[in-house]
Amino acid sequence: MADQSPESLSDIEILDILTSMKKDVLNTEAEAIIRNGGKAGRQESHKQALVSLSHEFEEKFVEAVTLALKLNEGQSKKIRYKKDRIRILKARGIDYMAIDGAETAQVLGQISQAITREDAIVTHDLHNIFPFWKEGWPMVQFDNAYKILEDDITIHYQAVLDALISNY
Repeated sequence: MADQSPESLSDIEILDILTSMKKDVLNTEAEAIIRNGGKAGRQESHKQALVSLSHEFEEKFVEAVTLALKLNEGQSKKIRYKKDRIRILKARGIDYMAIDGAETAQVLGQISQAITREDAIVTHDLHNIFPFWKEGWPMVQFDNAYKILEDDITIHYQAVLDALISNY
């Protein structure tokens, strides 16, 4: 999609691209980070893998939605924010919050943000998301969090693609 704008593609080409995106693997870079982390850096590597997984999901999500809905550049940037994501998709007949895993995407984004901006301290919104995550304390058990979120975000990504394809 990077070399062609959505407006220059036919509906059939867009459907083909969306269908082929169902084969996307979101965790390739995250898994490499974990493999290279070793046992000594297990928690640190899983922490970085969560950030990578969030980034990869957001990139693929924005690409798919921009393509399917033929969004302009401004709308494409706004789709990254939860309220705008819900509003833009609703205007096109898709109830984003009804898609399986929508809350998982929100949690993954919040975790990624807390890791990169809050030094991995549990924020108010992440309190009790996982056992032993208490507001104001450092996040723990990144490996368990990664396993749960990696499965759930993959399911969500597939469900988003299904919604986009069926709405097309």
